[in-house]
Amino acid sequence: MSEVESPCIRQCALNEDQVCTGCFRSRREIAQWSRASQEEQKAIVLNATKRSETQTS
Repeated sequence: MSEVESPCIRQCALNEDQVCTGCFRSRREIAQWSRASQEEQKAIVLNATKRSETQTS
């Protein structure tokens, strides 16, 4: 199994909703990333992608 790549783009700043404006992960998702299973990481990436689409549209 290949590793899930972190969505971090090194532009870290949390907005008022505690979501990173660079990768769109929540503060909680960022904190749990290194302990999360691959399935959990995939879900985090999916959630972050959905957030980014709603923020940029």
